[in-house]
Amino acid sequence: MITKASELAKINVIRTGTLIDRLSGIGGIPRGRITEVWGDASTGKTTVILQAIAEAQKQGLKCLFADAEHSLEARYAEAVGVDIENLDVIRENLAEDILDTIEKEAENYDLIILDAIGALLPRQEAEKASGEKTIGGQAGLVARFCRKIVPILSLKDTALVVLNHSFVDIMSGAVKTSGGAKLDFHKSLSIRLKWKGLWLKQGEKKIGKVIVGSVKKNKLANTEGMELESRIIFGTGFSGAADLLEEAIERGVFTREGNSFFFSGEKIGTISKLREWAKEHEQEIKRELAK
Repeated sequence: MITKASELAKINVIRTGTLIDRLSGIGGIPRGRITEVWGDASTGKTTVILQAIAEAQKQGLKCLFADAEHSLEARYAEAVGVDIENLDVIRENLAEDILDTIEKEAENYDLIILDAIGALLPRQEAEKASGEKTIGGQAGLVARFCRKIVPILSLKDTALVVLNHSFVDIMSGAVKTSGGAKLDFHKSLSIRLKWKGLWLKQGEKKIGKVIVGSVKKNKLANTEGMELESRIIFGTGFSGAADLLEEAIERGVFTREGNSFFFSGEKIGTISKLREWAKEHEQEIKRELAK
């Protein structure tokens, strides 16, 4: 197939309603590409992607979740907005079966999630006795998978998001992820999530965390190195309203005089009053940001 380069200029995206939209620089998860979301445990990797699925479903898109960790909690997914009756799930023991299914089904879905690269169990490793070493099995599988899946994603305009764990290399002390160098080469967007060390509280009760998202690789927009804070509320996910308000303040949608904020000349009040006002006027804020 021969095409014009001009036809490749437009990248379609899947809006997520989370910090991913701003970090990507293009308004969401890129279709036809591999996106990686990675970080330490309990930093909201699965949550942010479940919210992305929920938004994709609202847009009428078809989603597939490859549960390599065998840990998808359907009730929690539903709590953050996922229509679990219309979410297809892959559950297999071996990495080969999971990756083969993704490859076969890629053209039938708009958004595919692989949770997570580090949980993929190669057949070679599964058949060895406990304690026996296998070298490079997972990385080799991922490398072959990437070479096969990338053109399928591109031609069918399917978005693939892989979740990944971070770990500290014993020899170098560097923070690394699973999947090997080929995944690093083939992914177009890589976003790291990290807990800032701050809790959100109601009185003495911890109700959430402050998470920092940072762009480690971006082939699609000039946001590499960009960092954003977001708030994850236990049981409900990342606060889209808080992210929207922060963006609006940064872009000058609200003016400020002393401790008071104004919207189109109307005095709203202090930051606490502004947060309450923003919840009820979300569409007005979005219209101003779209200008």
